[in-house]
Amino acid sequence: MTARISRARRAELQRAAQELRRQGQRNRWLVERIAATIRVKLPDMLPLEAWRLAYGWSRPQAVAGISSLYESDGLVAPPVNPSMLCRWEHGTHPPGPEYVSVLCRLYRADAVQLGLVPARVLQRTGGMPAGYRHGKDAASGNGYQMTAEDEAAALAAVRDSVQLALEAEGPSGGPLAAQHLNAAWRYYDVSYSSFPPAMLAAEVHRTRALVTAMLRAPQPDETRTELRRVGGWLSALAGNLAFHLGDYPAAQIHLSTAARLGTAAGDTRLTCWSLGAQSMTSRAQDRNAEALDLARQAIEYAGTPLRRAQVLAWAELPALARLGGRYRSDALRVIGQAQDQMAADPDSSQPGRFGFDGAELHLHIAEASLLLGNPAMAREHAEASRAETRAGRPSWAAATLTLSQAEVTRGRASDAAALAHGVLDAIPAEFLRQTSRLRLRNLDQSLAGTGTADTEVRSLTERIRALPQLVPVGRVSDEPNGH
Repeated sequence: MTARISRARRAELQRAAQELRRQGQRNRWLVERIAATIRVKLPDMLPLEAWRLAYGWSRPQAVAGISSLYESDGLVAPPVNPSMLCRWEHGTHPPGPEYVSVLCRLYRADAVQLGLVPARVLQRTGGMPAGYRHGKDAASGNGYQMTAEDEAAALAAVRDSVQLALEAEGPSGGPLAAQHLNAAWRYYDVSYSSFPPAMLAAEVHRTRALVTAMLRAPQPDETRTELRRVGGWLSALAGNLAFHLGDYPAAQIHLSTAARLGTAAGDTRLTCWSLGAQSMTSRAQDRNAEALDLARQAIEYAGTPLRRAQVLAWAELPALARLGGRYRSDALRVIGQAQDQMAADPDSSQPGRFGFDGAELHLHIAEASLLLGNPAMAREHAEASRAETRAGRPSWAAATLTLSQAEVTRGRASDAAALAHGVLDAIPAEFLRQTSRLRLRNLDQSLAGTGTADTEVRSLTERIRALPQLVPVGRVSDEPNGH
């Protein structure tokens, strides 16, 4: 049964979606990106409705489109009407297989993108980020209880669509396999935080193995270039997931592959992001000079103000802050540059793992401010980041733990510990990334240095020590470098 949403709330969602569409049109976004943005910004709205609104169609217009497709095939139009479409969009009654097929044609999207493979598997959790409720508490947007098995099935359904296309088109693939591969990596991108990192990493490797197998078969040059580009985005995801699982050598391998494939395919956005992620990984291993060099390579490929803001804040700023000393003034300058670039971009945000938004900008400034010895500035930006992020998301956890560190500097050890307890209460251990675990350990050390031994602090130490170890996935798919 669908989670009940009031008529007024639905009208509010529609108005917000229409504004997002207008924003996307001004920036010449593809419909696919508009639909993804609507889903990220308005999580109460299910994918089928988001796609219709991304096109700017009313329900009667969409129904007329369905009828036109049947008529163009020489068939009698089915008895579909706006009320039926409304029920499909709200998840109260899923469309049958025939209607799924025509909806995919109508919106030029696949069933995964439309949330129809099947609805009970792919719907996201209501009220909280997808995947952050488990077992009896895991209620999806259509009332279904999401379990770990359902999460695995949702990911497998994405890969199955590629494999079915290969069954139909042969080992080299064809237009349908290419379409599903692009849908797959974009689904992983937008849904990155919806799954435990280890689970998603294994599935990304399996999908990337399909790309590698296709590249081993004879391909026209244009097709090979596109496959290398898709393989590059999957390698970027594999690298970032390895990073979040604490497997830095594997992260470097996958991210280096992604950067090379981005260059080979002429995808400067992929090259830019992959170099920025390599900078992040080098920084995590205390190779800060190397991290700074990679960040400055990445900025050369940043083609938009938003992309420049991302590289400046995510890659260059943390490297400068860690180097300290004579780089302090450079770090302060980069903070201003990142804020200026963010303000200059009419988009100002982009959803997904490869995207960037104001909450992330504030987070990086907050963490750098702590390193630069300005806890007041760190607290200000950490609070701003938390305010722009829903509770329970990884970015919320990062901002909360950064705020905790700032509270320690103010002599508020108990408040700092309480904030960290909130993170551990909200996020299951399998979702807790290595980055958050490191923040927790650093916070624990800072609290130990205060000499505070109240109940909040002691119990936090115990909870941190009891966290199960992350298990790296390893390299379970070939790197497509040589193909």
